[in-house]
Amino acid sequence: MISIDAHGGPALPEDRVQAIVRRALARAPSFTSAERDLRSRSKRGLLAATFEYRELPDASDHGRDLLVRLSVEAPEQLAAQLGPEGLDVTVLLERDAGQADLSSDLHLATERLAAILQARTDLARGADRAVTRLLESSDPDALILTLEWVRDHPDHAEAREAANRAVELIEHDDERVALLAIEALGQIGGPEHVVVLLDRIQLADTRQANSAYDALANLGGPEAEGFLQFAARNEDEPRRRAAAERALHRVADSDMIQASSRAPRPAGGKRSQPPADPGLAPAGESSRTDAQRSRPSPTWPPSRGHR
Repeated sequence: MISIDAHGGPALPEDRVQAIVRRALARAPSFTSAERDLRSRSKRGLLAATFEYRELPDASDHGRDLLVRLSVEAPEQLAAQLGPEGLDVTVLLERDAGQADLSSDLHLATERLAAILQARTDLARGADRAVTRLLESSDPDALILTLEWVRDHPDHAEAREAANRAVELIEHDDERVALLAIEALGQIGGPEHVVVLLDRIQLADTRQANSAYDALANLGGPEAEGFLQFAARNEDEPRRRAAAERALHRVADSDMIQASSRAPRPAGGKRSQPPADPGLAPAGESSRTDAQRSRPSPTWPPSRGHR
C-alpha cells in the first residue's frame, strides 16, 4: 500500500486502515499481504496499491454515505484481459442518518472492494466456472461486472451458457442489473429467447423498452420481427417509436442477408434475382445506435496517492 487518503474528512489511524485492507484481501485468493515478501526482501510479484475514502453528505436523509476506492496495479500478464479499468474499483456504501460508524463501515466497504477485485481477476484469468458462480451472487456489483463481461465476450463458451441466468436477472430489483441482463441476452441468446424476454421486460419503462428493442434485433426470428412491427406501429412516444423502427430495420436486413446466403447459385455462379415488384419501394438505410450504458465513474479530487 503506497498511499492512504481520507481527502481531509473523518479518518482512522493509518495502521488501522492498513489492517482493514489486509483483512479484506485475505478473503481474496489472488491477493495476499505484501509483508511476508518484504521481510524476505523480495519484491517479485508485488503490486502497488492506493486506497482512498471519504464521507459524502446524503441530502435525501441527512446522512453521510461512504465512498471507498481501491486501485491495485494490474499484473503484467493480465493487463490486456483486464482492459483500461484494470483493478480500480469504487464502492459507495449508503448509510442512514445517525448510523455511521467509520471503522465498521470502512471494513464492510473494503470487503466488497476485495470481492469485486477477485471477481474481475477471475474473469480476466478465465477461471473455471467463474461466470456461473458470479452470476449467482447476491451482490449487485458482482452481477453488473459479470453481465458486462458476458455482454462483451459473447463468443466465450461460459458466456453462451449464461443465457438462462440472464433471462432470470431481467426481473432483478436493481435496475442496472436488469438492463445489463437484457443487453447480455441480446448478445448471447437466439430466437428461442424472444418470448421469455418479452414476458419479463417492463414495457412501461422506457430504458427497458429501448434495450429490449435492441436485444430483439440481435435475437432475430419471426417473433422478434412481429413484435417490433407492432411496436413501430403503435408506440406513441417518438423516440421509442424510432428505436423500434431502427430495430425492425436491423431484423429485416438480417433476414435478407440470411435468405441471400441460403439462395442456390445458378450454373453461371451468380445468384438468381427475384423479379422486382413495382409496388414496393426500397427500404431506406438505417444506422444502429449504441444501447450499451455504463455507469459514470466518480470524480476524485487531486491526491498525492491517486495515480
